[in-house]
Amino acid sequence: MSSKNVRLSNGRPITLDKGVVYSARAYKIPECTRAAAGTPLVQILSLSDGERITSIIPVGELAADQYLIMLTVNGFIKKVSLNYFSSIRSTGIIAIQLVPGDELKWVRCCTNEDLVAMASQNGMVILSSCEIIRALGRNTRGSIAMKLKKEDKMASMDIIPAAMRKELERVSEGHHSQDKSLSGPWLLFVSESGVGKRVPLSRFRMSSLRKVGLIGYKFSAEDRLAAVFVVGFSLAEDGESDEQIVLVSQSGTVNRIKVQDISIQSRYARGVILMRLEHAGKIQSASLISATETEPEELEAVAV
Repeated sequence: MSSKNVRLSNGRPITLDKGVVYSARAYKIPECTRAAAGTPLVQILSLSDGERITSIIPVGELAADQYLIMLTVNGFIKKVSLNYFSSIRSTGIIAIQLVPGDELKWVRCCTNEDLVAMASQNGMVILSSCEIIRALGRNTRGSIAMKLKKEDKMASMDIIPAAMRKELERVSEGHHSQDKSLSGPWLLFVSESGVGKRVPLSRFRMSSLRKVGLIGYKFSAEDRLAAVFVVGFSLAEDGESDEQIVLVSQSGTVNRIKVQDISIQSRYARGVILMRLEHAGKIQSASLISATETEPEELEAVAV
């Protein structure tokens, strides 16, 4: 058995757009090659008609200080202790109450020492502490995360770990220095038109919830934000990011880019082209790959 299989033996809460959580033992999911189609989830989970997977969270031991933080497209946020999900029925359990027209889109694991970064499709950003988000029970709606303008929706959410939070506070104290103000960590923005940029997190001040937020990206009328990632977890010797981002267009074209090759700009800048799209095409999905993740070749080397 390889070390990969050992890591995957933990349970993984799987959240759906309807606010229901399922659980599956990762070792029960058949291991496939990169080119394989995979196993239909209906063979693993008791999904209802119309339900879609929004997040898969790896969980080992349930710690008392760990939470699931959830964000809906209409801007409602909620924090629930992981202990509430210690026993999940095969048919799933409710994680959040949703009103008609809303859907659960982002779920992350966090502690009270972490920060949460949220962005809307119009490029507005709120950076807040997870501690100020009140922990609630499962069968509740949550509170307003951001005051959204008309026809605006939430676009993304990411967690800033406590260790990076301390580095961010140190950089913010030296914000008067131009060199310091451009150093990481950064928020990486990706628009639907394939344009992106990095903005130092030190350019965003901490804020409470229920605010309009700060401008993180100035868009043209026909463009919107597709995704936001916190980058700078892994740094090379030159102080640059070791991470990579994978972009997938609606036509199925895939582009893999080193984060360090993406320009560092101000909050008001328009960004640079990350991926040239076909006429009327858009970015379908964006994924961040950490340099600390073990490559397949390395997995073979540690197999026993």
